[in-house]
Amino acid sequence: MKILNKIILRALLVIIISCFFIWASINFPLDLKAMFAAQSGVTGAAEGFVKDANTGKIITKAKITLVYTRNEIMKYELHTDKKGHFYKGGLTPGIYRISTEKEGYLPQVQTLRVRLGDTVKIEIVLEPMGSAEPVVVSKGKEGLKLFQAGKYKEAAEKFSEGISKGEANTILYYYRGLSYEKSGQIEKALEDYNQSIKLKPYFVLPYSRIGIIYAKRKNYEQAAEYYKKSFELGSKDVTTLYNYGVVLVNIGRSQEAKEVFEKLISLDENYSDAYYHLGIIYVGQGNSAQAKELLQKFVDMDPGNSKVPVAKKILESLN
Repeated sequence: MKILNKIILRALLVIIISCFFIWASINFPLDLKAMFAAQSGVTGAAEGFVKDANTGKIITKAKITLVYTRNEIMKYELHTDKKGHFYKGGLTPGIYRISTEKEGYLPQVQTLRVRLGDTVKIEIVLEPMGSAEPVVVSKGKEGLKLFQAGKYKEAAEKFSEGISKGEANTILYYYRGLSYEKSGQIEKALEDYNQSIKLKPYFVLPYSRIGIIYAKRKNYEQAAEYYKKSFELGSKDVTTLYNYGVVLVNIGRSQEAKEVFEKLISLDENYSDAYYHLGIIYVGQGNSAQAKELLQKFVDMDPGNSKVPVAKKILESLN
């Protein structure tokens, strides 16, 4: 009888646990679902190496920050090991913004897509700031900590203290500009971004930020010029490419926009909005067959997108 009772209890326990997991999959919010997904092998991973652009040598202890673009609460920070290598598993599939920072180097930001059950590999090359320019001074480090904590006004003050020492530093100007932008002081932000570019004309990030500011002001011609410069300098940030394509559409330069969106898709074939805009461009060019293919792919790929109703109406008219 005791043995039979134990068997019954174990069976009941299995049933209860199974019911709990079924209920949890329906009712748990996204972050808990991601936790269970990680245990179920339905996540992805990212790994890579960080190297010096001039020497090709590996860079140890570089800070890597991964931010899930659909839910910026999902943020992961790690550092490269003694081999310049980093790895992060258990990532929810989707697009991540990856930023890399190391004292004495220009920071870099780009995007990558993590796919289900796969490991995306990336090599990050950082540009040295140069021997004539000091590394981020102590005030700059304090400013970065405040910036990362969302204390933009205080961060700007610390960056200003570093700049006031008379040391021309690209990073300090860039991050002070970003602090000003985040706190709504746009003109000051533009001044600092331009100063950062003056010191390092090949520094990609300020070009993108200036492009964003002009696009928000609907000054699309100016925005396009800065996005173009960022692109020419080798930016692989698909968000910057997307913004560049959109502003080109807004000023009627559809052929150039077409080339940008095609480049974007070559970097990230799952960037759904690029298919939508390409489809619209092909409609304008009278290529109905290509337009239908692209718009249908957009609808199938991203049915929850706010542009889907418009895409469906266009498809109906083309059919």
